[in-house]
Amino acid sequence: MWEIDVGNQALTFALSMATGGIFCVSYDIVRAVRKVALNTFWAVLFTDILLWIIYAFVTFVFLIARTNGEIRGYVLVGEAIGFALCRISVSRLLFPILRFIAVKTAVVVRKMGQIIYVFYAKTETLILSQKKYVFKFFKSIKKLLKNIVKLLYTNRNIAVMENAFDETKTKA
Repeated sequence: MWEIDVGNQALTFALSMATGGIFCVSYDIVRAVRKVALNTFWAVLFTDILLWIIYAFVTFVFLIARTNGEIRGYVLVGEAIGFALCRISVSRLLFPILRFIAVKTAVVVRKMGQIIYVFYAKTETLILSQKKYVFKFFKSIKKLLKNIVKLLYTNRNIAVMENAFDETKTKA
């Protein structure tokens, strides 16, 4: 008869509760970002669907690793209990910190965006002020190339080249 190892199942249940706690912390990070930036309907919908896909994949890998791919109810219950316990305890302390970090990060990103915009505007003005010199340079190169092409491919040059080829042919 098949025997069930209770110690292994208890460890699997504890690990599934820890996995649920990790899910809660990751959701808190997403919530903090939503408070600052990504709070439109479509952004919330997309991030929720993405989180559900990630959570399902992690749960699938966990089930493969701990239960040989068998779906065990106590694993799913353990994840739900771990998520709920984390939500009512750690999340209340962690979320304000994460929100503060998200706000400060948004301020830094906004300032960096302003700096990059100023750099871009200065570079664009510099390029536009040098535009006539660049066009003048390319026009002179174009004239130079036209003169070289005329030297290489005129009928007179082709005739001279054919005569030179005939002379080397007769000498050999």
